[in-house]
Amino acid sequence: MVLITGGTGLVGRHLLEVLLAAGEQVRALHRPSSDRKQVLDFLQKKEVNTSELEWFEAELWDVERLEEALQGCSRVYHCAAVVSFHHRDADRMMEVNRDATAKLVNSMLHLGTGELIHVSSVSALGRKEGEPVHESVPFEEGADVTHYARSKYLAEIEVWRGKEEGLKVLVVNPVIILGPGDFARSSSTMFALAHKGFQWFPSGSNGFVSATDVARACHLLATHECWNERYMLCAENLPYRQVLTWMAEALSTRPPVHRLRSWMMGLAWRFGRVLEIVTGRNSPITRESVQNTNKVHAYESDFLERTLERKGCAWEYESIQSTIEKTAPYVLGDLGATKQCNQ
Repeated sequence: MVLITGGTGLVGRHLLEVLLAAGEQVRALHRPSSDRKQVLDFLQKKEVNTSELEWFEAELWDVERLEEALQGCSRVYHCAAVVSFHHRDADRMMEVNRDATAKLVNSMLHLGTGELIHVSSVSALGRKEGEPVHESVPFEEGADVTHYARSKYLAEIEVWRGKEEGLKVLVVNPVIILGPGDFARSSSTMFALAHKGFQWFPSGSNGFVSATDVARACHLLATHECWNERYMLCAENLPYRQVLTWMAEALSTRPPVHRLRSWMMGLAWRFGRVLEIVTGRNSPITRESVQNTNKVHAYESDFLERTLERKGCAWEYESIQSTIEKTAPYVLGDLGATKQCNQ
């Protein structure tokens, strides 16, 4: 049996699909407040047999419950994480992303659960100006490092500590992940913007990958025992405008045509900060998110392909346009038909 943490998240639900389709027995960790129905509906639409799926309710920082969940499991896929660009969430990200990972590693070592696949983030890697980011670029502290990036880097430190103490580990560092999920959270909010016919686009570019490819990579790398390495996951480097345009086309809404200038986004995050203070609710726009979407990011991810080739396994990423087209029906199902679709 294998254990998945974060089974109701974007990567988690796709990993459930991949593992169950492969005939694995899966125990999926979920929080008391998590929405399992949405995940089960997703699996039903994918026609996945869930007879080998066992749900286990636990908080990651509850070591006693965590060790109960680990009983009988030989492998762990650690997908659970908090993703946020808000300063107020900094402590929570450290508690979940770093501290809970440390507790998971300790519990695995204590019980002899030998294999850990850790879903990290490209944020945990460093940057070199003028060069694409790859697995060997070390993380560096700096003024532009987000609380999220720092928490994911420190989580990786715990995973590599586990390796030194006897675990078999592998780490994947995906870029922006797209696919059916909760369209009010994380990278999936891009679909919500396109659904509304948002007419503005940021000037930057980034790497994108499908949630299905992240899940497939985790499973294949573990199955072929590609241990003790880090793997960048990036299907394509694309301008935000192109991605938002494809989303608009797939949802039959108007594509973005106006570039968001730096001064506009500067005003937006400051106004959002005021609203946060007044309402107590997180703004969808923060200083960190604005800085990120205005930059040109590029990533190099051929190490995954070369590694799997050596194992006799061919690898090919799904195109981002295809990912968007496959996700569109889920967006319309969750958020409703667009005006253009109703005409």
